[in-house]
Amino acid sequence: MEQLSLVETSFLLSESTASPKHFSGLQIFEPPKDYEGNFARDLFQKLIMDPAVATPFNFKLKKSMGGLYYWVHDSQFDFNYHIRMSMLPGDGTDEQLRDLVERLHSHLIDRTRPLWEVYLIEGLSDGRFAIFTKIHYAMADGKMANSWLSGYLQSDQSVNDYRPFWQIPSFRPGYKESAGVIESALSTYMSGLKQLKSIPGIVRLSMRMGLKFLNLRDQGPALPFCAPRTPFSVPATRSRIVSFGRLPFEKMRSISKITGVTLNDVILCCVDIGLNRYLKEKGILLRKPLVAQVPVRIGNGRRNALTGVELGNVDADALDHLETIFKRTSSVKEDLFSLPAESVVNFSLLIQASASISEWLGISKFLPPLGSVIVSNVRGQQEFAYLAGAKLTEVYPVSVLSAGTALNITLYSYHDDVFFGLVGCK
Repeated sequence: MEQLSLVETSFLLSESTASPKHFSGLQIFEPPKDYEGNFARDLFQKLIMDPAVATPFNFKLKKSMGGLYYWVHDSQFDFNYHIRMSMLPGDGTDEQLRDLVERLHSHLIDRTRPLWEVYLIEGLSDGRFAIFTKIHYAMADGKMANSWLSGYLQSDQSVNDYRPFWQIPSFRPGYKESAGVIESALSTYMSGLKQLKSIPGIVRLSMRMGLKFLNLRDQGPALPFCAPRTPFSVPATRSRIVSFGRLPFEKMRSISKITGVTLNDVILCCVDIGLNRYLKEKGILLRKPLVAQVPVRIGNGRRNALTGVELGNVDADALDHLETIFKRTSSVKEDLFSLPAESVVNFSLLIQASASISEWLGISKFLPPLGSVIVSNVRGQQEFAYLAGAKLTEVYPVSVLSAGTALNITLYSYHDDVFFGLVGCK
């Protein structure tokens, strides 16, 4: 058995029918031009003919009497449940594909089974097909999931041999076989000590927030629950709406190099200007900057913490927006990197838990929002990838909504484009 970490457990505790805690990836493929037959159906037949599953894809949850969650082997793994085939009706338009993705993404993953699902979708226009994958955040973060979903692809179109990601062993960081109850209890005790050691860092970060609230400090993350109220600052509903698009990668990287900022800063600037323009068209005039909830990698890149970043000043031009965002993101990273990683992660969990509790109690509408939008960027490969000769042409991330923030924009760079998926509520 392997005990789930505090972060992984938090995704289970905060999950509800209106707020699923899984993320998804939509990969669109173009079959080989000389292929005879139905590539998608033939691929599906090959997949179901080999039902082998490797660790950790055959793990499911088990809850102890003490309320702790563990991973255990699923002795009754149902391959036909996790790998399914779907077909678009009619012409197989992008709108029909989007509608299907909305329905699939809205449903909770069954916790009595391993926390992942794969849908092979045929019937797209021009003979294309898609693979839609759902993975729970308790099972993997975005970086690990990206390695799974790209690791089974090939760089050579002529290679026909492949192994789907669920057949490739992928031991999670910190995974080890437990020796039994005693070792499990010892692990729980050591984990508790680790959390206690994070308290001084949490206090330091809280004091910095207090000084910022009193206008005695200007550095660091945005103050929690101080974002302007917008149509996106509402509790999530059960149904999802998604939208897809792409941006030219080279143009964005050129802007980054010319201005001396990071690619993530350019992305935040595009999101900021776009949302401000949208709100202005709706007659909503903001008095203070939007706040983006962004994941920051800390602890030598091994840990993730969601933190608030104030975006550009209202009515500033594009260059001023970008310069302001660069200064603020740099300040946030400098502030967080000066603290123990465990403290930063736990502080982030406390803030997210506060937002979830206020939403559960029905008082979130009386409080300022935690943030305006969730924005994340995942770096993919720059060379074309293939699956048994089928060319991967598009990759769209479909992510999760957090308490009080009903808009998520996640980006994924692949080849010459930055693909993005917007997730909201109907």
